Parts: sequence; structure tokens; C-alpha cells
Amino acid sequence: MKKHIFYFILTFLTVQMSFAVNLSEYAVIKGTVAIPDHKVKEVTLYNVEEGKPAVAATAKLNAVGEFGFMTPITAPGFYYVDYGQFKSRNQLIRLYLEPKLEINLVINKENYILSGKNIGQNALVQKANEIYNEFAPFARLGGDATYVEFYPWLDKGVAKADEFSKTIKTKDAVFNKLLKLAVATDVEELTYTFFRMPRTAFPDKDDRPAVIKTWQTDKKFTDPDLLKLQNGVSLMSNYFFYISMNSGAAPKRLDLTEAITHITDPALKDVYLRDAIASSRMKIEEYEKIAPLVKPYLISDASKVFLLDYEKVLHKNVGQKGLEFTYKDINDKPVSFSDFKGKFVYIDLWATWCGPCKAEIPHMKKIEEDYHGKNIVFVSLSLDKPKDAQKWKDFVKKEQLKGIQLMADKDFGSDVAKNYEVNAIPRFLLFDPQGKIINADALRPSNPELRAQLDKLLKV
Repeated sequence: MKKHIFYFILTFLTVQMSFAVNLSEYAVIKGTVAIPDHKVKEVTLYNVEEGKPAVAATAKLNAVGEFGFMTPITAPGFYYVDYGQFKSRNQLIRLYLEPKLEINLVINKENYILSGKNIGQNALVQKANEIYNEFAPFARLGGDATYVEFYPWLDKGVAKADEFSKTIKTKDAVFNKLLKLAVATDVEELTYTFFRMPRTAFPDKDDRPAVIKTWQTDKKFTDPDLLKLQNGVSLMSNYFFYISMNSGAAPKRLDLTEAITHITDPALKDVYLRDAIASSRMKIEEYEKIAPLVKPYLISDASKVFLLDYEKVLHKNVGQKGLEFTYKDINDKPVSFSDFKGKFVYIDLWATWCGPCKAEIPHMKKIEEDYHGKNIVFVSLSLDKPKDAQKWKDFVKKEQLKGIQLMADKDFGSDVAKNYEVNAIPRFLLFDPQGKIINADALRPSNPELRAQLDKLLKV
């Protein structure tokens, strides 16, 4: 009997020691969501992968709003707790996780209470999060803050962030550097995001806070640690967008080759270019022009896989037969896609309510005039609602629109919109004389490259 008891105790101690060894590689987070009437069902823990948030784990809340994570930590770094507020830039719950930490959180609507046996550096991180939370309302979609409120506040906000960064003096030099970088990134990324938000009041073009000039340098992005922050890629994207929109007399499309001259670190170039290409909605012709210039910098295995998939999708419809449709013109005469066989066909999907569509009309008129008599037909296909048919007819007559003017039968529910996955307009389609797709997301009439493409096709 004593022998059995001895083996039981030995086994128990062995299991406990094994668990203790394993636990030394983990961080434990326990929390309670204490927000009345908030329908939170689960909490997500994000880590960072290449400058973006990535889901590390999810946890369901129990009946009293409690959740928990025990997550393996291979290297100390930032993690983010999301109960539904993360993407909308409500309060930031960022933690610096290391092995052996045991953290308790009580999450309220505006803040969180931090406690635990071993919280590591997270009291200091919480102060950094509070600075983020002060900037965030100015960069929140749907917020009503304008430059009238933001500009006078910005200098004070930046000064507060700078003063806080000076207090980051722990014994862990790696942590100190990363937290300082995080604070600076938060401030800049949220400031540049402000300029991308819809507003009800706008400053003069040259009226910008002076501090922004101090952030602009020839060699802007040099530190690969930026990829350890969830908003690292977003900072680069928002920075270059701001520069492209505010560097000259007129806004211009972002030049990727120009952008990467301001990035010195190879890993940053690789990740930035991959993200920029994925989000740019480039046309085939634009991509083919830029690809040879940027591919040498897309060096990672992830980028090589991305390029294969991206190019496959970009060309997926090329050479396929275009959709056969029949819609009525302004005289209620039916016109079919097959009527144009033997000619190149350029189709403009638009609507009378669409501002960007109407901005293309003068360019469309000019290109129709210049290519009149050549082997190409220009079709303007309205996606106005059926009830607005008369409004469309009146607009066509008033604006003296040329080419072939048609109206789809069910606006965005029509076959042509569904077949080409049209969820935003203007959208342009280009077909060859056999009715096969050259590009299902063709260049706009306002883009000079369209004329070069048409001249090549028509051998002008």
C-alpha cells in the first residue's frame, strides 16, 4: 500500500514539475468584461505578424463576463486584447507579454484596470495606451472631429507623447526601444489617418500642422522593429498616401518606386510593397508596367507566393468570352453585346448619382470624339435604379452624351453587374473584336495610359 502511495506522489510531482516547466514558457491573461448592456460574446487576442495584427487566440465569455488565455511566448512582444473595440479605434488594450506573466484585466467602457501576480512592464504600457486613446478619436471613422479641433490640440498631444517617451527607462533596453517606437508610431499613424477620414470642414491645402514637416525625411523608414507593431504597415501606407496627396498642385496616384526610396530596410520594403500592391486596385496595364521595378524587392517566400496568387487573379478573366446582355437605349430600342462583334468595345458602368462617374464624362466625350470612325465602340451603361429611367434619359439629353447609351434593368442586381462583380462605380470594361475580355477593370478615360493602350490595339 505504501508503495502505491509513493508511486502516486511521484507521478503527481512529476506532472506538476512538467507543468511548471511548460508554464515558464507561457503568459496567462485572465479578465472580466464589465460593460453593462454590452453584448460581448468572445474576446480575441492578437499578436503581430509583419506589422499587422494577427489572431493568436479567441476565448468565449462565461455567464459573468470572464475570459482567459494561456498563450505560449516564443519572444517577448506586443499583444492586443479585442472585445469588439479594436478595429474601430476605441480604447487600446495593448500588453507586452513575456513568459511567466500572470495578468488580470477588468475591462470597463473607457478604460481597463490592470493587476496580477506578475504584470511585467504593463503598467508603463498602459500609460502609452492612454496616449493612443487621446489621439484615436480624431482618426475614427464616423467621428465628427475636424481640423478646427485637431490642429490646436495636436502640438499638445505630441508634446505629451514626447515627455512620456523620456520616462521610459526600465532595465530592459529592448523593451524601452520598442515602446518608444510604439508611441511615436501611434502618434504619427493616427495623425496621418486623420487626413484620410471624411470631414465636414476642410483646411486650405497648404494649411498643415508644422509638426508634420518634422516627420518627413528622405530616409523615413529604417527600423525593422516597425514590423513588431500592429500599426507598422498602416503607418507606412498612411504616410505615403499623405505625401502623394499633399506634395504638389494636384493629388497624384501613389508611385511605389518613389515610395520605396524612402524605405531603407529590406524587410520593410518587402512587406510595404506587398501590402501596397494588394490594396492598390491596379489595372493589369499598370501592374505590368510597375512589376519589373518592384519585384526585385519582394524577396520573402510570403511575397513570392503572394505574387503568384495576385497575378493569377489579375488575369483570371482575360481571354474569356464577355457576358451576352441586352439592354434598352434612350429610345427603348434593345441593344445587345453581340451587336458589336467585329469591333473593340469599351464599356463605362456609371450612374447619374455618382460624382466620380460624372467627373469622367468630359474625358469620355473627348476620347469618343478622337476615336470616332475607328474600329472601336464606346458604350455607357447606366446602373441607375429602374425607377430613375426618365432621370437617366433627361441627363443623357441634357449633357449631350455621345456613344451608345444604355440602361441596365436591375441596377447593381443586373446580370452585367453581378457577372463582373461590380460593387463600386465608375467601372470600365474592355473587349476585343471577338467579344473576349481584355480587361474587366479597365483604365479610366482620364488616364492617359488608356489612349496608349487603345492606339496599340487599334495599331494607330
